[in-house]
Amino acid sequence: MRKKDIFLTAVFLIAAAILWLFMNTVQEDVGTGEVVIYKDGEVMEVVPLTAEKTVVIEDENGNRNVVRVEGGKAEMTEANCRDQVCVNTRPARKSGESIICLPNRVVVEIRSTTENVIDGVSE
Repeated sequence: MRKKDIFLTAVFLIAAAILWLFMNTVQEDVGTGEVVIYKDGEVMEVVPLTAEKTVVIEDENGNRNVVRVEGGKAEMTEANCRDQVCVNTRPARKSGESIICLPNRVVVEIRSTTENVIDGVSE
């Protein structure tokens, strides 16, 4: 490996680290947002992100998911789906983040409650 290759690799790694930091710090933190829980595309429950609540979603087919909202984040703590991807997904805490259980058709989404401000360019 030549010196130029090492330099180029270092530049890409530094750029990736800066981009990662930017995405994780600039993205809006919605401490006043809300958690919207969908089942089959319909809103089942809306919980303020500041609340502490456990929501159990069950259907007639025996599908069951448990969503826990506390400490400004929402996580899927239980599901009886086979793959358990939703349970192993990290908690959602920022606007636009979601946890999806495809087998049980449950979506947990974080939504901001702040109004969008239209600037002079957007009008």
